[in-house]
Amino acid sequence: METKITFVFSKKLLAPMSTRVPLEVQELIDNLAESQGSDRAKWLREAIDLKIEVETGQSSSEHVKKSKNTKYSSVFKNVFKNLKIFSSIKKA
Repeated sequence: METKITFVFSKKLLAPMSTRVPLEVQELIDNLAESQGSDRAKWLREAIDLKIEVETGQSSSEHVKKSKNTKYSSVFKNVFKNLKIFSSIKKA
């Protein structure tokens, strides 16, 4: 004789512990995303990109390009500033 035991868990119990967003907000975002033919992750990425674009005036992809480009990094600028100082001292 086999006994089947089934457990019913609420979405709240199955949500990761690190989730800081209330279940009601998650469901609202899911509904918004589904109405636009998307999923929660894509909808959130687009919302974050839009927020960055509004606040900084540039898209997040431009921001990433600039942050990876050594031309814009302070380390790159400091190295050349130090080299310039070194060469001017050496010439004197």
